[in-house]
Amino acid sequence: MREEALLFGKTRSLVGIITDPPEAERGKLLPAIILLNAGIIHHVGPHRLYVKMARNLAALGFVVLRFDLSGFGDSPVRADNLPFEKSAVSETQEAMDVLSAARGTEHFLLSGICLGALISLTTAYCDPRIVGVIPINAPRHKMAYAEDGEVRSYIINYKAVRIYWDYWKTALFNSKVWLKAITGKANYRMMIQWTIMTMALQIRSKATRKQIVSSRAKNAASDLHALTERGVRLLFVYSTRDSDLGLDYFRVVLGNETRTLVTGGKLRVEIIPQADHLFTLLWHQECLLHAMRNWVLSQNW
Repeated sequence: MREEALLFGKTRSLVGIITDPPEAERGKLLPAIILLNAGIIHHVGPHRLYVKMARNLAALGFVVLRFDLSGFGDSPVRADNLPFEKSAVSETQEAMDVLSAARGTEHFLLSGICLGALISLTTAYCDPRIVGVIPINAPRHKMAYAEDGEVRSYIINYKAVRIYWDYWKTALFNSKVWLKAITGKANYRMMIQWTIMTMALQIRSKATRKQIVSSRAKNAASDLHALTERGVRLLFVYSTRDSDLGLDYFRVVLGNETRTLVTGGKLRVEIIPQADHLFTLLWHQECLLHAMRNWVLSQNW
């Protein structure tokens, strides 16, 4: 395995690291993988997670590039006034161009956490060279267009109830929790409040979901359908302790709209239980890497 630093882009100002697989492992027909900044964190990724991703995927035969967008990490800010949402896509396409020239790659797989997930999807919509996307903790605003206050309130409550019941499913096998319940030390008032909230959500769910799945939400789902019809493979990864509402928006807003994609094997959703937004714990990082490895190996590139 070999790693090479490079400058690229129209002004040669973008800084990246290419991780090449061992020559014996390199798959000439495999897409190259590009990892995009997780928020404002530079190209090593949170807790050096992108370094682990790159080396893990390179060991499977993929060429991997992780780089900094302009104004992030080692890449200086742009000298023009191009809006970020356009410059991020343009610079990602420049990354594809440099890999095509340097490694002869014609197809690409994009991935990233949070902001990187958003840029991956946005670029995939407009560039036919992309054959796969792995959005990790994709922000809610990419996939949910219902900004109504009542809808947002419903989603927040939905997430709170989900976290509450996830806790109790774990607590069911915890002797200390049972001891508190038996000895009267449990917070019964909170338990009753959450139970009532859960029942209220169930009662409201049908009408509220109908309101949420608006024409704009259907447009978001149709974008994903368009990608899969083009042959793009999709792996959405979420952590259950994500500070954003991405997982809950995906379930509530796009759940019904994307069910045919999931059942048809065109879209997979992997959930890492108890992991936080940036996969701080080593065990959760391993779970993420395992999910990515299994998925890329299962695809007929």
